[in-house]
Amino acid sequence: MTLEIFFKIAFFVVFFSFAYVMTAYSKKAKAGKEDKAARMKMHNENEVPLLLKLRTIFGIPFYLGVLVWTFAPRFMAWSAIPFPAWVRWTGLGLGIFAIILNAWSHKTLSQKLGADFDPAMRLLKVPALVTEGPYARMRHPIYLAFLMMQIAVLFLTSNWLIGFCGIAIIISVIAIRVPEEEKMLIEQFGEQYQTYMKHSGSLLPKLG
Repeated sequence: MTLEIFFKIAFFVVFFSFAYVMTAYSKKAKAGKEDKAARMKMHNENEVPLLLKLRTIFGIPFYLGVLVWTFAPRFMAWSAIPFPAWVRWTGLGLGIFAIILNAWSHKTLSQKLGADFDPAMRLLKVPALVTEGPYARMRHPIYLAFLMMQIAVLFLTSNWLIGFCGIAIIISVIAIRVPEEEKMLIEQFGEQYQTYMKHSGSLLPKLG
């Protein structure tokens, strides 16, 4: 097995392992018993329209790029980056860490919120404020996990088109959703959430 094939396999193992976490916890949610099409419609109705457009703009070339990179890599040579092997190994390590953080965050939310927690849909009303696990030091560990995953994708694929589109998607999500979600949480939990903000970082852990 060549190193290139190894990193290609590693990419898919990491990518689908990361996605499996959200799928597994979605099945545990009360809404998971509803029709999938109905849930998707509800999600889109409550999503920021700009974010839906950006997902389409960057998502199509991302998945098409991955498809071509997998089965006809010579057609993606124009956007290849000659990363040294250590950078791609770093991508694998970063991807594994992203999976762990993603799983830890989902488990913490599931334990605190129970069947009300549904990672496949945006919650318009949060049943309880979660400040345990990774949320003890940062308010948005899942978004951080997604960002690390997309950086890992850039390193593992060694392709700037795939990497740029993936990172662009999660940065747009962070830029649009974080302010909106924090505003919602302040309105819902008031001083309790504002105090929590003082003792926690947004995307990175607040030390001390």
